Amino acid sequence: MEPYRTKYRVRTLARRQAGLTAIGFLFFAAVFGIIGLGGMRLLPLYLENMRLSTILDDLERDSSGLTPQGIRLEMAKRFSVEGVRVPNESVKITQVREGYQVRVQYENRAPFIADIWFLLAFDKQVLVSR
Repeated sequence: MEPYRTKYRVRTLARRQAGLTAIGFLFFAAVFGIIGLGGMRLLPLYLENMRLSTILDDLERDSSGLTPQGIRLEMAKRFSVEGVRVPNESVKITQVREGYQVRVQYENRAPFIADIWFLLAFDKQVLVSR
């Protein structure tokens, strides 16, 4: 072959092809889309749980000397301000030697795809001193 034609030679097929095919791209897009959808559905539930944890930590720190009714009232106010939706029967206040133990135990659900749901169970407890 003439020397001026060597740079224009057709390379072998295996060396020339690189990258992702359209089917491979669609597969990866579908996988990442499903994972992203799951994350978008779960993120609000975890954010609500973090707000609830902050409320209970503040309650433990700032509410010494309250009665169980006062603790419930204080929690209801903070739940309203923070936008936390927890059923009243999920909050248990029991008397212990040091004060009152406040336990919030609830389940939260989020729809995923069709009839598939995420179910998250949260359990947090703090001690409110007298």
